[in-house]
This record gives sequence, structure tokens and C-alpha cells, in this order.
Amino acid sequence: MEWARLTGPQLEAAREQTGGLAVLPLGSLEKHGEHLPCGTDGLNVSALCARAAEIEPAVVLPTLFYTHVHEMRNNVGAVSLSGAKMIELIRLLCDEIARNGFRKIALVNGHGGNRYWLGQLMMDLCGGDTDYAAFLVRVGRDEAVEKLREAAVPEAHAGEMETSEALYVFGDCVDMDAVPADHQAGAPKPVPEVPAYTPVEWYSWYPAAYAGDALYATVEKGKASFESRVKSLAKVLAELKANTHVLEHIRRFNREKNH
Repeated sequence: MEWARLTGPQLEAAREQTGGLAVLPLGSLEKHGEHLPCGTDGLNVSALCARAAEIEPAVVLPTLFYTHVHEMRNNVGAVSLSGAKMIELIRLLCDEIARNGFRKIALVNGHGGNRYWLGQLMMDLCGGDTDYAAFLVRVGRDEAVEKLREAAVPEAHAGEMETSEALYVFGDCVDMDAVPADHQAGAPKPVPEVPAYTPVEWYSWYPAAYAGDALYATVEKGKASFESRVKSLAKVLAELKANTHVLEHIRRFNREKNH
């Protein structure tokens, strides 16, 4: 069920039907090699949440494509907000979702880089007077699907499996003719080692926002990977709906911290 497509009375009914579980998909806008659309993460997680909610009923909000992607600003396609602004924005959105009576909010992350500021957000949420439980969810690929990978180059961005899922879910946006013919094009670039994390870590390794080997991508692999993740997410949603102790602990924590 899509929040944006429901009338007010329908949303109230959906809230009761789903046990008050709302799903907020989180993506990004950034270059994905030369062959995938800039909205790959958002398009993928949007489809993932919609399909999972068909299996395990939940109310899905419009996908948030905007996020913190400063490390991608050297390439056309990135729309980046600060991490602090993202934390503030998602906190406000969660508050508004809860104001509508949804006491469980699944933040389904479709962009790897989101995990940095989302971790801070989750800790901050435990410090307020919230009367809802937010759950940070990211569904990876299972071992059986990982065995389908043929590429020798490690995958981190726009590689074999991500491209395969894109071909299956939104193939009309994929330009396979633009995939570099060199199997090593997506390998990390050699840079001097530094015994610390730096602001240009990702850029140094992957200046073209391509990390992997998309030459091995197929629709068949994409279907196996995507459908497996749909089932996994549906299972997670079912477990969140059945969960009671997280909200109870949040309420107890909020009482205790003020005394």
C-alpha cells in the first residue's frame, strides 16, 4: 500500500491493517558508472519495498532520493545534502509519520553510504521523547545468489549484481553498450596506502563511480537476486510487526532518562 495513493480514510484503515507499520525507502542520486541511471539506489529500493509490502502488508511512503553523497560530487549526477541536514530531515519525517498513528517505522536503506549518518540518527532517536520505534533495515543478498557472481573484480558500485538487478527491475534505464569492455575497468585504482581513513578514500579508488564488472550482468541473475531480497524484506517486515519490546524499551528509556 502506497501512502501517496491512499485517501485519508484508506490510510487510517491501512494503519490498522498493517499493525501501524510504515516503510520509508531511502536511496540516492549519484553517478553509477557509465551505464546505470543516477537514481539506481532509489529506483531499486522503491521497487523492493513495494513488492515486499505486497507480501507482508505495510504502508510505503514515497522514496527519498536525496541524501549525503559528497564523495560523488566530482561526477555529474549527484545531489548531495549534509549529513546533519539528513539526520534532521529523517527525524522530522519520522515524527510526522508517527503523528499519523504509525508507531513502527522501517527505514529501508538502498544506498551503502547512508549507513554512516543513519547510524548517528538511530542513536539520536533514543535520546528524544519519541513514542515510536524506528528500525534501520538493509537487506543483502543471500549466499545462493552470491554464488551466481562470475566477476573476478570485487563489487562495490554498479557492478555485476547491481547491474543485473537494474536490468530486471528498470531495464529501460540501463545502457549496457556503455559498460567498459575492459574487465578491470572497475577495479580499485592503485593509490599510496595511508594508515587512516581519508575524505577522498572512495574517490581515490573509484573516480568514475564504477566498482565491479558489469559485463557479466544478466536479467536472470537480477531476477534471482531481487526476488530473494523481496522475500527477505517481507520476512523482516513480518517480524517488526510482531515485535513489541523495542517500543516498550524506548518508552521506559524516555521515562528513566528524565529522572
